[in-house]
Amino acid sequence: MPEDEYVWLPRESILSFEEIARLATAFARLGAVNVRLTGGEPLLRQDLDQLVARLAAIPAVRDISLTTNGLLLERHAEALHRAGLKRVTVSLDTLRADRFKTLTRSAHHADVLSGIGAAALAGFAPLKINAVVLRGYNDDELADLVTFARSVPAEVRFIEYMDVGGATQWSLEQVVSRDEILDRLSAHFGAARARVSTLGAARPAEEFVLPDGTPFGIIASTTAPFCRTCDRSRVTADGMWFRCLYAQAGTDLREPLRSGASDDELAGIIREGWTARDDRGAERRLEAPDRAALYQIGSLRTDPHREMHTRGG
Repeated sequence: MPEDEYVWLPRESILSFEEIARLATAFARLGAVNVRLTGGEPLLRQDLDQLVARLAAIPAVRDISLTTNGLLLERHAEALHRAGLKRVTVSLDTLRADRFKTLTRSAHHADVLSGIGAAALAGFAPLKINAVVLRGYNDDELADLVTFARSVPAEVRFIEYMDVGGATQWSLEQVVSRDEILDRLSAHFGAARARVSTLGAARPAEEFVLPDGTPFGIIASTTAPFCRTCDRSRVTADGMWFRCLYAQAGTDLREPLRSGASDDELAGIIREGWTARDDRGAERRLEAPDRAALYQIGSLRTDPHREMHTRGG
């Protein structure tokens, strides 16, 4: 959740569905054919299924997915599936309602579980669950989360706690590493083995299989960054393009979009920006001495783009 007294993006700055579709078309022309709607919380956007339908109608777009906190998913899962959404990932860090309330300041843990069930019934496959692991908070639930995901069915992705955006309380001591996660799961279920990812070298998650065939993944951005194979970038709701999750500055795509830039001109801006990319944010953070939280609260309140719920996961 954002810090108190947060400065929100002005409503008039938010891209329309038509503008989002134009940018998606420009990216897809250059090879970025997989689109993920993330947040913040994308299901807060009214008529999101209409945006999905627009994106699904772009010939070059091959895959449309959604990352959500799941609170509104039960209400919208079926309509999103009909509109052309292919895959859903739900963020769920804990199976305990009391812990959920502490972290999210929400008492609607049951709604998230219902949303996951609704997504499975709607036909989303593979359905994934993202769980950020924090030492002393939920690191005793690793096996429980795997068991829950298997029952849905879904695949759980454990994510090392990252020092990005508003993680103002972040410390290295809270990070549960990939190796420790593997050791704990192997001790409970038996030795896990690595499997070849369907996404190839650019995968964000390392994929594993338990002895009974249950798959799971680990995203080790904190202790084992994969900057050199990362092929992802993100456009914020107000049109700011970031080539790295840790980037402190982005490229404003809304201004040329609203100033009458042609499709070729938009594609040219994107091509030039990506070609010049040299981002190594996670690797540089790993090299930093006395590593602490990336931003302090004061700077987060003055620049909304530094928050993860603005920039997207």
